[in-house]
Amino acid sequence: MKFYPIEKTIADGPTLRGWCTRQGHESVIFFAHGNGFCGRVYDPLHQLLARQFDLLMFDLPGHGCSASDDFVGWNPAAEHLHQALSLCDEFIAGREVHAVGHSLGGMLSMLAASRHPGAFKSMVMLDPIMFPQPLLFFMHLVSKAGLTSVFHPFVKSTLRRRREWSSKEEAFDYFHQRKIFKGWQDRSLQSYIDHALKSSDESEGTSGVQLRCDPALEAQWFASLPEKLWPSVASLDCRVSVFMGQGTYPFALRAGAYAQKKNANITFSVVPGGHCFMQEFPEQSAEYVLSALTS
Repeated sequence: MKFYPIEKTIADGPTLRGWCTRQGHESVIFFAHGNGFCGRVYDPLHQLLARQFDLLMFDLPGHGCSASDDFVGWNPAAEHLHQALSLCDEFIAGREVHAVGHSLGGMLSMLAASRHPGAFKSMVMLDPIMFPQPLLFFMHLVSKAGLTSVFHPFVKSTLRRRREWSSKEEAFDYFHQRKIFKGWQDRSLQSYIDHALKSSDESEGTSGVQLRCDPALEAQWFASLPEKLWPSVASLDCRVSVFMGQGTYPFALRAGAYAQKKNANITFSVVPGGHCFMQEFPEQSAEYVLSALTS
């Protein structure tokens, strides 16, 4: 399977770059990646999904091959993804479009779908970072008080993250079975090394590889919140399948279960693995997605 580069410039917005397949399947998966990742990080999963669907994905600004690192927030970013999709008529060509997103990408797809009814035939959210209403209220208060960097553990740890290595091999050894990458298959980690890292800038006297997504930008995403999260969940008009890893963040598990109660179009399932279960179990994850989209 071959990926082809794609690029779309949003009116009064960023230029988003990404990838697509051109196999002529009847339907398309519009895929959105998680914070700090990029679309091609999920290649082991995509190889399996591409047996039945063509794939279309754009990297968020500052991630993967989208160079701009401007931070706009959850809801504007969701709108940018939808606008990029709307500029792909030559690729979609009347085909049904299904949304699949991991973590932040699942949430952005959901926000786009709620604002644009009918945009997607169905949706699969892979371990989306949903916030229960009490936690959302608390985090808003913390943000207004300017204390996010104090109370948010993801922000603190991300800002301390190492960002450069002497080679891809050293980076692989560094990440292997470490923190969020624990349990990942080696081929999944290799996709991260190949696509979420880039060659260092030799003009600045450095060599080796470094993260494509600046930890400062990743931390901004962690420190920010979506607007109208639960009204958006309630308004979804397409079939939505939410799969959560049993070892993921407890608050997200609670929110996923609540989403099913909030909207009858949503089904909620807990599956083996952690927050990145699709990197741990690509084959099983592909079965979850394909079953949800073709049922």
